[in-house]
Amino acid sequence: MKKAAKIISFLLILIGLISFWQKVFIPKWESDGKWEPVTTMVDGYFAEDTNTIDVLYLGSSNAFYDINPLVIYEKYGITGYVLGSGEQPIACSYYYLQEALKHQTPKVVVLDCLSVYAAEGPGEEQNRKAYDYMPLSVEKIASLRENIGEDESVASYIFPIIRYHGRIWDLKVRDFTYLFSDRDYPLKGYAFSKQQVENLPELNMDVVLHENIEISEKNKNYLTKIHELCKENDIQLLFIKTPNIEWGRYEHEKMVAQAVELGIPFIDYNPIYKDLGITVDECFLDGAHLNYKGAEKLSQHLGETVVSLMQEMPEYSQGVYKEWDEDLAVFRDLVREK
Repeated sequence: MKKAAKIISFLLILIGLISFWQKVFIPKWESDGKWEPVTTMVDGYFAEDTNTIDVLYLGSSNAFYDINPLVIYEKYGITGYVLGSGEQPIACSYYYLQEALKHQTPKVVVLDCLSVYAAEGPGEEQNRKAYDYMPLSVEKIASLRENIGEDESVASYIFPIIRYHGRIWDLKVRDFTYLFSDRDYPLKGYAFSKQQVENLPELNMDVVLHENIEISEKNKNYLTKIHELCKENDIQLLFIKTPNIEWGRYEHEKMVAQAVELGIPFIDYNPIYKDLGITVDECFLDGAHLNYKGAEKLSQHLGETVVSLMQEMPEYSQGVYKEWDEDLAVFRDLVREK
């Protein structure tokens, strides 16, 4: 018995050490100078109090730059979080939804649909940012098998030290201290940017950008899976497309047809962005993303739609609202900074 106990103790210590060092070796993508700390954007979701998120926003960087849950909270009292990742495939959005529902019970899910036309995965860098900080689960392994490239191994995502052991000479103090830091992300998955693009042409929905554009059967299948998972959990699903210079007439028409087929409401902001007061000379950080001014205008409109989809307005403890008010103050301070 004593021998068995020693073996068990040894294995537990070994597992603990491996887990610790893996977390140390994984890169900390905290900021690229534009308030896009993708590590804490993902970690922040799991730091939220359980069952306090009304709306879950999914999608690529179009979602996390263009949707500001704090603006929606300020105007409508609705809590939300953008669980996005760069170039997020629709199959990955489905996995994120599966994982998200283990921690929250949103009333509405909003999916930005840019990636429905993506034929291939985003590549290892974006895959790493999407998966490295998500909890290990059966769903994660299934999603990895579906989404990562042929030159990547599932094992290296389950045991990241396989991929990152070469960082041993590049480790910084932050690689250690991050493990013990507060994972709260005050902007609720939103990436703040004051950057303003110059000489951007008006978005033109009459332009045919890609004549042979199609939604693949794989992506149609995952849109259906997202729809079914939402129905199973009594969640209202909304498709949107934020303003993007690479979204033209055929992209719009085929996404409309897909939304109609599934019976899901779809808002394409590309034909109506001017009606919201969004201008190309003030509200875009580049041709594909809005800056904080554009995100505020879009979010105010989106919040109104989300309210109409919610069957009842939830109420939380004063402590929850106090935290949200404090996080809202963080955003407003960023706006005032020069």
